[in-house]
Amino acid sequence: MKKKQHHIHDKFVKASFSDPERAISFFEQFLPGSVLNHVNLKSLKVLNESYIQEDLTEHFSDIVFEVQSANGPIDLVLLFEHKSTPDKNVMIQVGHYMYSHWIKCINEKKPKKLIIPIIYYQGTQKWEKPKLVEQFSHLNDELIQYLPDFETIFIALNTLSDEHISNIRNGMMAAAILAQKKGANIVKLADDLIKIFKLFPEKLPEGNFVEQLFVYTFTVTEISQPEFKKVIDSIPLNIKQNTMTLYAQIKDEGKIEGRLEGKLEGKIEGKLEGKLEGKLEGKIEGKIEGKLEEKIEVILKGFENGISVSLLANITQLDTTEVIKILKDNNLE
Repeated sequence: MKKKQHHIHDKFVKASFSDPERAISFFEQFLPGSVLNHVNLKSLKVLNESYIQEDLTEHFSDIVFEVQSANGPIDLVLLFEHKSTPDKNVMIQVGHYMYSHWIKCINEKKPKKLIIPIIYYQGTQKWEKPKLVEQFSHLNDELIQYLPDFETIFIALNTLSDEHISNIRNGMMAAAILAQKKGANIVKLADDLIKIFKLFPEKLPEGNFVEQLFVYTFTVTEISQPEFKKVIDSIPLNIKQNTMTLYAQIKDEGKIEGRLEGKLEGKIEGKLEGKLEGKLEGKIEGKIEGKLEEKIEVILKGFENGISVSLLANITQLDTTEVIKILKDNNLE
């Protein structure tokens, strides 16, 4: 279950930083001055490529940004690493990433780029900025000097105040980061949800991210119907309709009609008890009508958003073995 929770958070973190304008507004707020003084954030690009080798994929995934140096034509690659739990080996993993990339540059005769590792921690446990030397505490100072030495930027959401986050210039990014901070420990208070929604800009941007933000926020939310009514009564009118549509007035008896991340097609009719997170507990009565292709789309998108195999089988009226086969065929099992 923890793996599914991590998948939900990791997927939304990547979506949050997929837009250059949102990413720039975050870095403006949280990069140290020693970096900001030497880079031109306006040149930032989100790279679609990944430099991670297969032996590192189980440990972490990267979000890579490229910016130009303010002092010359030097590319900087920001390795943006998301962690939801403290990891004592993260510095070794980051070191592996950096040196593997440089070896690849040597082999392919390409210019080597400076890599600035950013460790983005979303968990609730206390975690101080990790240092490689901590893994070799048994060594004396004369031997420790032979360890490789590199700096990282450590950003722990649980140490950032709500006010600091709300100062992010881009309202959508501010809402997304605050949702990630609150969602790490499940949103249970209406006041927290109100804080998130009030950060939305007056004019909502076009695209899927608004919907992704709503879906993520509701996925990590556990509040009662009276508390939810308090939220609806307090949020700005410009997002109230979107909120009601996407939340679909979730209650013990009701229905959800719509799409997950803009592409979950079909209808889910019946009773939904609990929350949408992969921890779904409850009953869905009814069926999704349509061709097999539509059911496959529902299964793939639903699984990516944490819905269990058994529930997907119930929704699509397929056997669990058929659902598992579809997931395996699409490398999602």
